[in-house]
Amino acid sequence: MSSLPSSIDIAIIGAGAAGLGAAHALQGRSVSCIVLEARDRIGGRAHTIMASPDVTFDLGCGWLHSANRNAFVAIAEQLSFAIDKSRPPWRDQAYEAAFPREEREEFIGALEAFFTRTAEAAARGHDAPASDYLEPGNRWNGMIDAICTYLNGCELEQMSLLDFEAYADTEVNWRIRRGYGALVAAYGAGLPIALNCNVTLIDHGDMRIRLTTSQGTLTADKVIVTVPTNLIADEAIRFNPRLPAKVEAAAGLPLGLDNKVTLALDGWEHLPKDSGMRGRSHT
Repeated sequence: MSSLPSSIDIAIIGAGAAGLGAAHALQGRSVSCIVLEARDRIGGRAHTIMASPDVTFDLGCGWLHSANRNAFVAIAEQLSFAIDKSRPPWRDQAYEAAFPREEREEFIGALEAFFTRTAEAAARGHDAPASDYLEPGNRWNGMIDAICTYLNGCELEQMSLLDFEAYADTEVNWRIRRGYGALVAAYGAGLPIALNCNVTLIDHGDMRIRLTTSQGTLTADKVIVTVPTNLIADEAIRFNPRLPAKVEAAAGLPLGLDNKVTLALDGWEHLPKDSGMRGRSHT
């Protein structure tokens, strides 16, 4: 890792996948750059831990979604990270431990019908809360909402229908055996990165940009900001002169919230591996 210089050509704020990608793109060019990261690690929401000596656990993102066109597949191959291409544990097999077949098929039919209605409404260009397209009185509405909350990080009543349908998915989903976070960390190894370097002010009112950080002041010709939208919206990093249009735009693209919990259970070996369990089917 790098110490903070006093001057640089390009400063990149945030050492998640976007910031690391920007730094890689600048490697080999006739410019100097550094990545400034407030945390004590790189990777952003990609963070792998060993939950036990035998369990690799991704605290954040864990799937190579749309893997047939996901750039991290080639990166994993270049870095010799083994890819698990087995079928993901959702859809039919995810409910085998929870429902009799007849109920399982009824639920999946209701879920698919909901997705059809949202897709048709979005194709007409009409935006509304996605919850408007639940079938009134359907016994599975609570569980459909729960599943969609898990997928999107917010309840259907908070979700834009158009945004819901804008997600591009090739339905090819793979995993990294050593962890997605471990892959992203390896991808950032060797880049010029200053950890524990919290940027609080970007002063762009002069010829060169002046950054105020927890490690001192840095001037740069250009700055690439890759921090999450909620930090921009909350003005955790301030801009001088202010950039109200960009702050407002960031506020219009809030992050969802998913919490992960891992439990070690004794005596549950009868459950199928990678299955899904639902304590209730109506909520």
